[in-house]
Amino acid sequence: MRDLEREKIIQYFNYNITLEHSAIIQYLFHAYTIGDAETENELEEIAREEMKHLRMFAHKVVELGGKPAIFDRAAVFLNAPTYEDLIQLDIDAELMAIQEYKRQRDEITEESAKKILTRAIEDETAHSVIFKKMKENVKNIVKNGSSEIDENMAKVVQLLNTVLQKQYQKILEHLFQSFMLRHKNPILSDEVEQKAIDQMKHFGWIAEEISEKGFSIDVNLPKAKPMENPQDIIKAVKEEEITAKKEFQEISSKVESPDLSWILQRIADREIHYTDLERFLNSNDVDAKMASEIVKAFTVGSLFKRGG
Repeated sequence: MRDLEREKIIQYFNYNITLEHSAIIQYLFHAYTIGDAETENELEEIAREEMKHLRMFAHKVVELGGKPAIFDRAAVFLNAPTYEDLIQLDIDAELMAIQEYKRQRDEITEESAKKILTRAIEDETAHSVIFKKMKENVKNIVKNGSSEIDENMAKVVQLLNTVLQKQYQKILEHLFQSFMLRHKNPILSDEVEQKAIDQMKHFGWIAEEISEKGFSIDVNLPKAKPMENPQDIIKAVKEEEITAKKEFQEISSKVESPDLSWILQRIADREIHYTDLERFLNSNDVDAKMASEIVKAFTVGSLFKRGG
């Protein structure tokens, strides 16, 4: 492949990563804002497919020698007067992505990159159809009016949003690490990716609780830092788990809601993995065949649900 073509694909696909990133955040915010179970499930399913697109674009960038722009995000449009207007924002995002991906496909020649764009175009086209149906369905959903603010709950929500921001930051960092390590250290890449998936679940659990209590979730783009050295990654995640466990336990002790306390304690109990992982990665028993079997296709599954 010519250097000019390689650079063009890296540039295009990094821009696409920012589009997919913004779509994921926008769709999840709208899901929690609307609150209707069926609409929320559909929006979350579309967000999962956008996550797959982001991963495909990121892996191609790394394959071509670039670094994925996972820490950047395009504009997000979070609020609108009505739920119909909210979904129209999502329709607009899909139509813009389709137009952009078609333009890129026409301007590059590398076959695998064109196939990735074709897959994304097909998915975004399907999403636009789903969103148009969704727009009709949300007409009958009553938008909740403002209610009296519970000052104690407002303080708890402030803590939850702080933790939510940290989860968002760590998701981005771990995805970047996973993408960069994919060819160098596939075992650690897979493990860090699984860590990101867990944190996506935690993000969803916390975001749902905040929204159900009538507050807005904080989805401002956090400051995240790249890290590529395997030993540095393992050390950082071990320290992160210890800190996160304490934070979740502390917040859990401050809330009066049994359901919320249970969710926070559950998250705290899940922060136990990387001490054992370090021992596993330092073992001499892992051969190339085992490493290749560990690398699987990315499936975010039910990222934002409370099961699993």
